[in-house]
Amino acid sequence: MSTEKSELAKMKVTELRKLAEQLDVEAPSKKIKTELIKSIMAKQKKRAAKPKPKPETKPKPKAKPKLKPKTKTKNPPPVEKIFGIFVNIRQGMFRQYPHNILIRIPGIDSSNSAAKYIGKKVVWRSKSGKKLVGKIVKTHGRNGVLLSRFKKGLPGQAIGSSVEII
Repeated sequence: MSTEKSELAKMKVTELRKLAEQLDVEAPSKKIKTELIKSIMAKQKKRAAKPKPKPETKPKPKAKPKLKPKTKTKNPPPVEKIFGIFVNIRQGMFRQYPHNILIRIPGIDSSNSAAKYIGKKVVWRSKSGKKLVGKIVKTHGRNGVLLSRFKKGLPGQAIGSSVEII
């Protein structure tokens, strides 16, 4: 008991006030150090005198096996790149739509097999290093050609060049 009191006497008033707050002791700002020590000691005696009732222990149900938490990997898996060919721009009878590009992927010859690429990004790179990005919107016709839209239209010289589908 006296050792606790000497330890409390060594503490600063601000530390004593924090301890008093943790023990739910009223510690008005004008209380002096000795009064704080007395009130803390009294509170600790009360806590030591009251035995805590033990809650009844019920048998716990069997726990389900925990799954490993998903952790972010530093290096995400590499994105599969598929190359297609810029076949043409979409055309009407009297008008051309340079923002709408028709793309053919080698090995795909039906609209059902081409439909899995809808929503993927398309990247066209010019020889000078310019990069334009578009998105595959829908299939075009029955033979597996895809229609993609770019914000800026591709130049006519790009017809026949390859595009990257990510």
